Amino acid sequence: MRVIAGRFGGRRIKVMEAAGLRPATGRVREALFSMLAAREVFFPGARVLDLFAGAGSVGIEALSRGAGECVFVEKNPAVARVLRENLRALGLSPTEARVVEADVARALPRLGQKERPFDLIAVDPPYGFGLVPPTLAAVVVGGLLAPGGALAAEIESTAVLAATDVPAGLELVADRAYGQTRIILWTPCETASPSIPEPSTP
Repeated sequence: MRVIAGRFGGRRIKVMEAAGLRPATGRVREALFSMLAAREVFFPGARVLDLFAGAGSVGIEALSRGAGECVFVEKNPAVARVLRENLRALGLSPTEARVVEADVARALPRLGQKERPFDLIAVDPPYGFGLVPPTLAAVVVGGLLAPGGALAAEIESTAVLAATDVPAGLELVADRAYGQTRIILWTPCETASPSIPEPSTP
């Protein structure tokens, strides 16, 4: 897999096969960052949290495009090891890129206690386990999303995400399908988005 743009553009990153591991494709990553740029919610120096990080394709893409720091959360030890190899190969320092080897549900409360809020939070869980709603709730409860920031979830295009699955404090700004993948983007607000529209195809 290659990094698309920025200082690491064209560089390869390792991806290993593991249950539930589904790296974001180049098309999906390009779509995500185009959506963020259009809404001016991603900027140089941004702090990024990459949840269910896998090989780190989204977080590394963010760092390549100018993010100042990324925290990657990945529970599979073998996958986390490959992720660390990718970060070392790119010459990223521990102040720029850090791996938290833990289950996301357990890591988020600790991050909420120790970390400053993040400008971009990427959520890309294994399909079919209903992990998006509890992850969104933990992000909001932990105060992990910075004002003016964005939370992006990558889920299967056929998934049903009800309005009640989205906690108060998140406002829906985009929902688009790209083949079998769907990107949903929220920003912080005082009240929850009242509904979730059907995904659109670009």
